[in-house]
Amino acid sequence: MIIVRFFKKIHLLKTYYSVYHVFVSLGLLFIFSENVHAQVNGTSADSLAKINKSDTVKPVIRIKDTLQETGVAISPSTLRFNVRPGTLQTKTIKITNDTRRSYNFQVGFQDYAAGEDGESDIPVNKYSMYSLSRYCIVTPTLIEIGPRQTKTITVTVDIPAGDSFSVSMWTMLDIDQLLDREKLESPSTNRNAVSMGVKNSFGFGINIYQNPPNVITTNVEITKMQFFKKQDKKPATVLLEAKNLGTGIGYCLYYLEMVNLVTGKQRNLKVKQFAIFPGYTKHFSFELPNDFEKGPYSAIAVLDFGNKEELQTAELEFNLE
Repeated sequence: MIIVRFFKKIHLLKTYYSVYHVFVSLGLLFIFSENVHAQVNGTSADSLAKINKSDTVKPVIRIKDTLQETGVAISPSTLRFNVRPGTLQTKTIKITNDTRRSYNFQVGFQDYAAGEDGESDIPVNKYSMYSLSRYCIVTPTLIEIGPRQTKTITVTVDIPAGDSFSVSMWTMLDIDQLLDREKLESPSTNRNAVSMGVKNSFGFGINIYQNPPNVITTNVEITKMQFFKKQDKKPATVLLEAKNLGTGIGYCLYYLEMVNLVTGKQRNLKVKQFAIFPGYTKHFSFELPNDFEKGPYSAIAVLDFGNKEELQTAELEFNLE
């Protein structure tokens, strides 16, 4: 019995020792594996901790804008609609900010009529017969455009149904810069002192024309042609006068052909473009360059008003001194 118990104790001790050996071996293996993982590629655990910590801080990369600034531009400068009453039509305008700063703009309309000289504008209210703004919808009305950005303005013309709306109409789309108003500090302590501040801003005016399909736009005539001699600082000038006898807005191109009657040398002055409202008369002039040779000339004014079959022309002879 004694011997048997002794062997049982010996066997039990061996079992305890084996279990202890296993746990010790696992512990050493775990420590060894951690050290091996921390020393991969010769990097210590402290170094890895520092690297991991530094990886969480992302570097900020700033790219300097070195492109040339060309300003803020609008395209196109004119919108031409031909909406039939009872329908609508939509067109777009692009505003491009090719600078390094942001701008804010407000969009609105200004109705107008032409003055007696056909050049100056007279503001009118939106209930005028030819005012187009009351039939226009523009989006957005407030624009914030960042550096090097391009944004789109949408203009929709919605003409009500009815014969009374079969007339030409027009308006001006104003795109004006918005500026923050800073508090004005008075340099004087006098209560009666008046302070003034001036801030420069800029804007754009887009002509919007509406010609319904039924109106006549190709009945524009040259009614007068005159030559004015050079006086003091004013160059010699050829003046033209044209009248729109149609019922629609006329879109015209015109230029001047100059022929020296002695040498036969011909020279054309640059092509110009204009719009003329129905029933209105418009004046425009050509200033003759100083490098023109002196002598007798024949000037032929050519007016292209969109008629495929004919052009309006007028001729005038004069002596350039």
